[in-house]
Amino acid sequence: MMTLECCFMASCQKRGAVCFTFDDFGGGNWLKADDIFKKYGAHATFLVCGELTPEHIEVMKKLQSAGHTVGLHTFNHRNASPRPEGLDEAGYFEEQIKPQLDVCRSNGIEIRAFAYPNNARDEEIDKYLFQYFDYLRAGVGKERKPVFIPLENVHKKMILPGTGIGEYYKSDINELKKLLSAAAESNTLIVFFSHDIAPGAKHVSMPSEWLEELLKHASELDMRIIGAGELDLL
Repeated sequence: MMTLECCFMASCQKRGAVCFTFDDFGGGNWLKADDIFKKYGAHATFLVCGELTPEHIEVMKKLQSAGHTVGLHTFNHRNASPRPEGLDEAGYFEEQIKPQLDVCRSNGIEIRAFAYPNNARDEEIDKYLFQYFDYLRAGVGKERKPVFIPLENVHKKMILPGTGIGEYYKSDINELKKLLSAAAESNTLIVFFSHDIAPGAKHVSMPSEWLEELLKHASELDMRIIGAGELDLL
């Protein structure tokens, strides 16, 4: 049996980390993809948009039980920046986030992560939402230049700048694998985002074939493949 000390040493020997995040609601497809994650001992972050129905809650609980992080992505995908007319930061929270958060709390679902709709954010809304979340997932800006975060700079109450994966983002599987290699070699964290996961998925979603290939590559690089809720364990 491996001791706690051995587990810690094995973890320390890993190189870099990657967070795969998925927005909106993939339902059954997300659950099917868990078999791929399990194959590589990997976890991801699933950020749910919309009214949280019993189906949503069931999926979120199953994903969380499997070790994944579940988070929120607003009630109806309204941008946080600029704020919808007539809403300040508190008003945006009350309209777009609190209804979801209340349902999660009443169902015993821990929520630590949030993804901005369309990656639209500003410092004022960041400050307000850090009252409720440890990690806020956004994008990498108009330049779409991937961000590598030194592991020693990872902390609670931080923005996670994500690079999109999918046809819409003009992704190339070989370039994505190069990004994983760069994160491993520099011992840094890289964050990706997509939406649904399905065979041959198009537009803003990730083909399940790509997910398998990327997880296999990250595993071969001995990277940590973790959800946002595990970042404070780095």
